[in-house]
Formats: sequence, structure tokens, C-alpha cells
Amino acid sequence: MNEFITLIQRIRHFPISDSEKKILYNIINNRQRDSNNKITKLKNFFGFTINKKVENLSTTSFETNSLMEKGIIEPNNTPIDSNSKVVSNQQVTNEKCKLTSLGLIHIFSNKYTYSPDFLIKYNDDIVLHELLFKHFQSNTIKTATAKFFNIITDYLTTSSNYIINLSLGQDKPLTADMKEEIEHKIKIYSLILGFKITVLFNDYNIISSNIGTNNEKVIFAIHQVETLMKKNLSKDPKFLNLLSTVSSEFNSGYNDFISFIGQDNKH
Repeated sequence: MNEFITLIQRIRHFPISDSEKKILYNIINNRQRDSNNKITKLKNFFGFTINKKVENLSTTSFETNSLMEKGIIEPNNTPIDSNSKVVSNQQVTNEKCKLTSLGLIHIFSNKYTYSPDFLIKYNDDIVLHELLFKHFQSNTIKTATAKFFNIITDYLTTSSNYIINLSLGQDKPLTADMKEEIEHKIKIYSLILGFKITVLFNDYNIISSNIGTNNEKVIFAIHQVETLMKKNLSKDPKFLNLLSTVSSEFNSGYNDFISFIGQDNKH
């Protein structure tokens, strides 16, 4: 958590242009890399020679360098959470880049569309480790159903918005109280996440959420898929640990309220 809080102090909000967003989506979906690979294969098949120098210059964009200078992306050969700077004459193509921790927070906060595989790809990043993979194994995220994944993306958006809105001074040291407040807030978000998942996968809710569907086969299929997701969650020790914490906090809060009711009845 200390490393995570140190990272939070470096977080800044930057405006992103539409052309920069396109590059970010290419990186998220590996579209540019796949496109270049197909073009290369076609050129090789038809016997065309490739001028690497010209190709590199043509695929390097101003937007890519701009995103690197903002700390949103970085070259693929550096650690994911490093704070890379761009040399002005450096030529780097966007298919050779990946998102930084700041980039991930930007993606989540601005509700970009991404898949479970995208999250797994960055599972070693400090942001995703603290927010997500501390509570779920990779296989649980990989097998996410649409409803489950929707809860996950909402949680990442909420947490990332909180982080960005902190607006902490980059060089200002955090007090012990501020660190404790950040840890507490992140914990609260994770408890809400665990509670939402628990409610969603209650057997009654799995069935009732599909009542509006007229096709019985569709209802049965959805029920089977969601039940399998529930089974996967029940085998995830990280999630079970989160669930245990949710249960403990809920029971503690419930008992506190009951005690207040008892005190009021005595007066």
C-alpha cells in the first residue's frame, strides 16, 4: 500500500485529444500491432521490400509522443509503473507502447471500453494489484460474466475518480492521517464491491434479474452462466477473504445499530 500511495502523489489529470484517444484504444485493443502484422505478412507474401526507416518514421505520431510526455504511455521495454520521459528526437511507435499506472487510472476514470483480458495483461501493475488483483485471482476476472464485469468496471471507475480528485501536491509529503484516510477510502470501495457481488449472486437475484426475458431458453442459459460465475468466485481464496471482511464489517455495523436501538428503547 505504501508504494501505491507514493504513486498516487504523482497522479495528475491531463486533457486527452480525440486523436490521442484513438491511440489509447489501439493500445488497449492491440489494433495497431495486429494491423501492422497483417500488412507485413501481405508485403512478404507479395515480395515487397520494407523500408524500415521510412516505416518507423511514418508510424510515429505526434500524439504518441504527447501521451508519453504526459506519462500516460511508455515504451514496452520498461517496467509498467515507471515514470518515463520522452527524448525529443526519440522515435517510438504506438504499437511498441503500453499504459503506465497513470494511464490505467485515466482509462478507468474516463470509462474507456476494455475487456477482462486487458485487466489480466496489466495484473502486475501496482494500481490493478491494489484495487483488483488483491481481491480476485486472474482466472476469476478472465471468466467474468457481463453482469460481474460491469460491477468491476464501475468499481474501477469510482476508485480512479477518487484518486484523480485527491489533487495531492506532487512534492508535498503525506501526513499519517492523510495516508490513513486514503487507505480507509480504498477499503470502503472494496467492501462495497464485495457487497454488490454478494447481492448479485444471491440465487433469487440471479433468477429475478432475468424475468423480463420472454425466452425460457435464454433465461436458463443466463442462469447457467451466472451460476458458473458464482462457482468460480466460491473457489477464489482472495474473493472469499474479501467476502469474510465484508461479513465482519456488516455484522459489526449491524450490531452497533441494534445497540443504539436498545439504548433508545430504555429512555
